[in-house]
Amino acid sequence: MGIPENIDALLVKYDINQDHLARIADVTPGAVTGWRKGSTPRKDAVRNICDYFNLSEDDILSENYGLAAKEHGDFPGISNARPAVGMAMGLAPRLGKVHAGVLAQPDVCDEATMVSIPQFLVDEDPDCFVVSSEGDCMDKVLSVGSDLVVSRKKQPRDNSIVMASVDGCDYIVRRLRMTANTMILSPESHNPDHEDIIIRRDSEHSLEIPGVITWYQAPREME
Repeated sequence: MGIPENIDALLVKYDINQDHLARIADVTPGAVTGWRKGSTPRKDAVRNICDYFNLSEDDILSENYGLAAKEHGDFPGISNARPAVGMAMGLAPRLGKVHAGVLAQPDVCDEATMVSIPQFLVDEDPDCFVVSSEGDCMDKVLSVGSDLVVSRKKQPRDNSIVMASVDGCDYIVRRLRMTANTMILSPESHNPDHEDIIIRRDSEHSLEIPGVITWYQAPREME
């Protein structure tokens, strides 16, 4: 995700068209068309947009922390989730560990510890929490041992990365794929042994999704 997706997300979020955005940014509608095709907005245009909507420059310009990523909660291939220099930080409770591999009970802490995460995540969901991942089921997109921010508020959708409970007790992290008749929890791993977990909507199996993964921090970035 980048500038085009962030601009599209802004138009949808605030229910405006690109002519309206052009007036806010003090540019021509053609300039907005260019942004939606991949050109970079001028600094003064970005500042005008941020001032009007109370956004950060990252919301418009960032691939990892842009408005599109915040709205979608998909994060399909973030390679480096290190907070940007000067980014406002907040606190969220780390509740334990979750397995990004085989089905297993969550390892829940007796007493939550608070960890530092980007403030925008706390602003968007004050009830968000952090879990530490174990296993290599999602190692193509989430580094093994990462801290994962889980949003209780964000609704899961097709292609979201979710924390899922199968039949009421088993917690894993997988990519959610949804069809008319099935819910599929897909691995994204370099390990070929991991397979899809397929749950038919009319089956006796239940699928609970406590939250959507909205951000992660790799172990090397926690040092």
